[in-house]
Amino acid sequence: MPLYEFLCRDCEVEQELLVRGEEQPVCEKCGSKQLVKLLSVCASPASNSAGNSPDSGPMGGGGGCGMGCGCHP
Repeated sequence: MPLYEFLCRDCEVEQELLVRGEEQPVCEKCGSKQLVKLLSVCASPASNSAGNSPDSGPMGGGGGCGMGCGCHP
């Protein structure tokens, strides 16, 4: 079952709820069905000043040709 974050429109409490299928979530505090699904943010590895994660390899350049065509210096 996916875990979603919701905000209750009636009591304004944010909560994480397990919701399966088309199940209607209910506020755990007030019992309201007036919940709004919030946009959850995924965790990502830390990055350095260049925007790359420290353990990632070099970023490749090139286009759709795969750099083997000779059109890239």
